[in-house]
Amino acid sequence: MLRNFIRYRPRSRVMNWLRPLPPPDPEHAPYGIISRDPPIFYHPYWIDDQLIPRSSLEPIYRHLGNERAYFLFNWFWQMEAPKKIKAYRDIEEAHQAQYPGHRFIHLCNTTRQFQHFGDAGLDAVFCNQNCLVDENLFHPLPDIEKKFEAVYDGRFINYKRHHLASQISNLALIYDYLPTVDSKMKVTQLKEQFHKAHFFNHPEGGPYQRLSYEEINLCLNRCRAGLCLSGVEGAMYASIQYLLAGLPVITTHSEGGRDVMFDERFVLVAPATPQGIADTLSQYRHETPPPTLIRQRTLELMNIHRQRLIRLVQSIYDTEGTGRDFSQEWPKLFFNKLYHPRKNHRETIAELANR
Repeated sequence: MLRNFIRYRPRSRVMNWLRPLPPPDPEHAPYGIISRDPPIFYHPYWIDDQLIPRSSLEPIYRHLGNERAYFLFNWFWQMEAPKKIKAYRDIEEAHQAQYPGHRFIHLCNTTRQFQHFGDAGLDAVFCNQNCLVDENLFHPLPDIEKKFEAVYDGRFINYKRHHLASQISNLALIYDYLPTVDSKMKVTQLKEQFHKAHFFNHPEGGPYQRLSYEEINLCLNRCRAGLCLSGVEGAMYASIQYLLAGLPVITTHSEGGRDVMFDERFVLVAPATPQGIADTLSQYRHETPPPTLIRQRTLELMNIHRQRLIRLVQSIYDTEGTGRDFSQEWPKLFFNKLYHPRKNHRETIAELANR
């Protein structure tokens, strides 16, 4: 349904670096169910900043029909241009013309995004996605030796700007590989470029292995600092994972919202050059801030945004007259990132039908 209303497809300097994406999966999508009665869904990665669908909840929409339902959307990419936001508004209005009972609420990663969505007459809350990373998965391990000078956790795609780490002599890398999206040639090129780096995904030089969260946390704790080198992207989950694990961060100036959870005591902003990154990192070569202090301050910043989400859902409960306290439900409901990467629509519809 959405494709009939997409009117804005400008060329993007950043998005052109990505390979074309496959069409949305009709059976699955990345989302989480916050409440079944009233229906409240959290759905990141819905459409990109070019207003092209990344995933679809159309089977859920059809099942709910005109029933009142709430959809909390997050934007995986930087989305701050007023012209694009107004063009998106056409998509939302077209949807609501077909399903009048559906309400969209946008969880914004930056204050600028929040302001522009509000200016366009759209419902929005300043709630940075990084508050939804599970702090129990990433934490300091005090008995682990710091073997590597820095780690960069990021897919091998151009906007991550791995080349900026080329002057780091003792570098470790973590990456996720999506065969349907990522370029195998790009992976090969970067492995050749960083042949002296340690690849955590290739233990003992073997084939690629996707790491569990527990393994990623162990890898992070073997490093002295975390790198954030993109100039534009979304809020960057890896940035908050570094901080929760107690690593200070070296970052370039960026757009997209990762800096919302940064405290300047533990985050150094470096020039976007290989030498600039290496020189800034040298400040952590012999001593880093206490990991427990980094983590504690990060948790404080995360909680500000997490409480905004809890208040938002409570306001929906109050509007719907549920008589429930969402703050009491939250501890049992919450899980890492609040969405399943491949949630099955049929299972969800069965759950809704049996309310």
